[in-house]
Amino acid sequence: MRTSAKHPCRLIAAALAALQLCAGAAGAVFDNSFSYTYSLGSGLQYSRTEGKNSAGLQRANVLTYSPNTGVTPLMVYADEQLYGSKATITNAVKYLQNQGKTVLGGINADFFVMSTGIPIGLVIDSGELISSDAWQYAVGFKQDGTAVLGRPTMGIRVSGKSGTVNVSYFNKTRTTAGAYLLDHNYDDSTHFAAKGTSIILERVDDTPVKVNGSVKLKVVNKGTGSSPITITKNQMVLTKSDGADVPSWVDFEIGEEVTLSIAANDSSWSDVQYAVGGKLLMDNSTITTDGIDAGSTRRARSAVGVKADGTVVLYEIDGNQSSYSVGLTAAELGQELKELGCVRAICLDGGGSSAMAVRNPGESTAALISQPSDGSQRACANYIFFVNNIAADGVTAHAVLTPSHRYVLPGGSTWFSVKGADASYASADAPTDLSYTVNDELGTVSGQTFTAGSKAGRAAITGSNGTVSGSMNVCITTGVDSIALQSGGKALSSISVKPGQSINVDALAYHLGHTMGAADSCFKWSVSGDVGAVNADGVFTAGSRMASGTLTCSYGSVSKSISVNVGMGDAQSAHTVADFENGLNNLTASDGVTLSRVTDYTSVARGTGSLQAMWNGTDTDGFTISVPAADASSMKHLTLWAHSRNTAGTLTAVFADAEGNELTAPLSAATGNSWKQLTASVPDGAQQFTGLRFDKSGAGSGGSALYLDQIVLSADHAVTNTDAPSVKLNTTSATVSIGTNAALSGTATMENGKYPVRASNIAVKVDGKAVSGAAVMSGSTMTITTGTLSAGTHTVTADVSDDAGNRTRVCATVTAGSASNVFADTASHWANGYASLLSARGIMKGETANGSTYFRPNRNLTRQEFAVTMARLLNLDTSNASGTLGFADEDSIPSWARGAVAAVSRANIMNGSGSNGKLYFNPQATMTRAEVMTVIGRCLPRGYAAVSLNYTDASVIPSWATEQVKTCVSAGVIGGYSDGTIRPNGNITRGEIAKILALF
Repeated sequence: MRTSAKHPCRLIAAALAALQLCAGAAGAVFDNSFSYTYSLGSGLQYSRTEGKNSAGLQRANVLTYSPNTGVTPLMVYADEQLYGSKATITNAVKYLQNQGKTVLGGINADFFVMSTGIPIGLVIDSGELISSDAWQYAVGFKQDGTAVLGRPTMGIRVSGKSGTVNVSYFNKTRTTAGAYLLDHNYDDSTHFAAKGTSIILERVDDTPVKVNGSVKLKVVNKGTGSSPITITKNQMVLTKSDGADVPSWVDFEIGEEVTLSIAANDSSWSDVQYAVGGKLLMDNSTITTDGIDAGSTRRARSAVGVKADGTVVLYEIDGNQSSYSVGLTAAELGQELKELGCVRAICLDGGGSSAMAVRNPGESTAALISQPSDGSQRACANYIFFVNNIAADGVTAHAVLTPSHRYVLPGGSTWFSVKGADASYASADAPTDLSYTVNDELGTVSGQTFTAGSKAGRAAITGSNGTVSGSMNVCITTGVDSIALQSGGKALSSISVKPGQSINVDALAYHLGHTMGAADSCFKWSVSGDVGAVNADGVFTAGSRMASGTLTCSYGSVSKSISVNVGMGDAQSAHTVADFENGLNNLTASDGVTLSRVTDYTSVARGTGSLQAMWNGTDTDGFTISVPAADASSMKHLTLWAHSRNTAGTLTAVFADAEGNELTAPLSAATGNSWKQLTASVPDGAQQFTGLRFDKSGAGSGGSALYLDQIVLSADHAVTNTDAPSVKLNTTSATVSIGTNAALSGTATMENGKYPVRASNIAVKVDGKAVSGAAVMSGSTMTITTGTLSAGTHTVTADVSDDAGNRTRVCATVTAGSASNVFADTASHWANGYASLLSARGIMKGETANGSTYFRPNRNLTRQEFAVTMARLLNLDTSNASGTLGFADEDSIPSWARGAVAAVSRANIMNGSGSNGKLYFNPQATMTRAEVMTVIGRCLPRGYAAVSLNYTDASVIPSWATEQVKTCVSAGVIGGYSDGTIRPNGNITRGEIAKILALF
């Protein structure tokens, strides 16, 4: 890179910042804008203007310089030579810093050839002419910082005794446009690729090439051809391409001495130390856009202008970014500079080249302050920079106040930082004990936070301790362009919460693409859809039930709405003390009381088993049932099912506190002959639940019994709900490959959909066998995974219960590849897979005839067949068939069915029918649908919801079958037909029962 040093002098004191505009035009092309200005150094100020015009958002950066020797301008290009010389503005700053210079600000400069980096126009570096003007306009800077702006129009001649050659271009890439002169500042090589004629000149002395100066040279060689020519440091090459029209060309003799002379039409250019080219934009306050690239297009642009008093303006506007800054046309750019007071201006390179860097007060390095339209910095040919000639002394001379937000809503706040800067605006210790004032009572300051008042306006916040001071600019405006919502610092596009859950929503208001200083209370908050409530500070609290709606944040006519989904909450903490599904759960009782688990469906409230406590009601007034100590420290409620036989009474729950002292709580009602769900509140201070005490009411009877089921401790509410869990599978029919598992997904919720079902309350059977851990819950999503499946049809059944013991049952059929037909008559029958599965499980068998086995899927099922099938399904003991069975027609029961009939009768799931005082089994009679539902209903766990039977033929359901029909319909074992009937007295086929039992 090329540059030279400047001489320092004392800084002339200047205000650190000055307020410009909050609303109104900063320039003619801005309809609405805000500008703020602060000093970077002696006579150098930076201004930022942000606003809108008819094209959209606009952001401009301006450096304003009053010539002085404390801060001076210079030009820098990217290397020691022009050819291939390109650098980003950041790298150019680093280069100058490495040269010991302090860069305060700068801008990209001349247009250039992208492939070679050669600037289009004039280049002067440290008074030396590096490249000619090429008839372009230029800006130059003298030793004292004053600017010359115009068209140099230099005449370049090489003269000797043989004649004079008029040189068209100095250090530009050769074309057929005329005669060219190249020296070592161009490059080490001419980079010729076309044929031409060249004369090699060697310097006679070290005189630099200057405007209005001359250099003595001698011809040392010449020749023709297309090969590049090496240029040494003391050489020049005078050349023209074949085909170039150069009437003045002279074929100087080798050894002939010649003189290079450069004459400008304006002698002011003789004193210029640094210069760069550009294209005329304004002359004598008249704007012209002729010759400016894409002049009518809005884009990023750069320019340099000069005011009548000599003040220099460097102007950069970002562009080609619709959401950030659109940019200006060339005419709009000229108008901006005119509004800023410029009378002459040239347009510099724009588009992706436009860039500005500044060193903010108190910082050590100049940094990019513009936003390049390419998305990254472009390497350019040259730059104009202002460098500081005042040495830093580290003595705090200025307070530097920088707000976190330049735009603030009325009532909003912005924090600001406080740094220190010395007289050169370099970093210094931050001043302390600052007192703050705000103009026009537009707000207040507390600590380092400015809070705007209720009025819009232009606020200048000034901090001073009597020795140093500083100001910052803030625009208080109601001009909200858009609103975004976030929570915890993360963007929020929707809200999904649980009932009762709260979330703090923060509003971000945007003005001209900037976030504004605002408090959540500045906005209006509202919700719709009965999802909950939101307070004035944006804290949303969900309602108590699931719902969907919206949350809206608004300011004036601008609003932002997001969807709100109040889903289900987490299930309360609950502990099932005893459910008697697999035994007595280690309960014990007082002497004289016998405990046992009973499974008869008439003696079970929930599930398949309950506790029976047999005692003599005439011998004692009551008894105690002890449970293994259950943690009750976080529980508030006890719920259980109970009923008594022969002797009624009351139950009291017994607890212990931390010291082992007994605490008691009465259950909510007396026991009776039917099941009741009873509740008790856990006493304050209770740590453990230890048991139940039964006290008889009135006279007792021998052979009395107390039945208990589903004893549950819960934290938030008693589990007294009677609704069944809502369970749905996404599919009830799936196909997988042989040897793989099946994954079935769906949803499972409880307590009217408020909470997800507990995975531990999902009992899964695959092909009738229990599979532990097969169900997994994630929120309300249930996933059931089978083990590896062999070829054929498989069934998956999930029995889902809630904390109260209410239950729902869902089933699915999974086909793994295809299997061979077990029966000769089911290959095309819809029940083929179920028949084969039950055959494999040994539950249903066929008949053998003519060497083949037949299932007879369409034949009606007989009672004796069903007894055998149910005994196999339930794995009942069929070995004890001796003696009488109690049926008047037992002799007609075939021997192959006798043991099964005895087993199902003992289990109280199949009974005979009475006639003339006798009980008949009717083994050869066909089963009706009502009979099948009665038998299966007695085998199902208790707890399925009692559904209404809304079938058109519900009135013909036998009274003895009604309860179990309801159970089967609720459990999904058997449903009605498409015509709205259930046909309770119709027969059922072997194919139909195969499917029912396969999914049991």
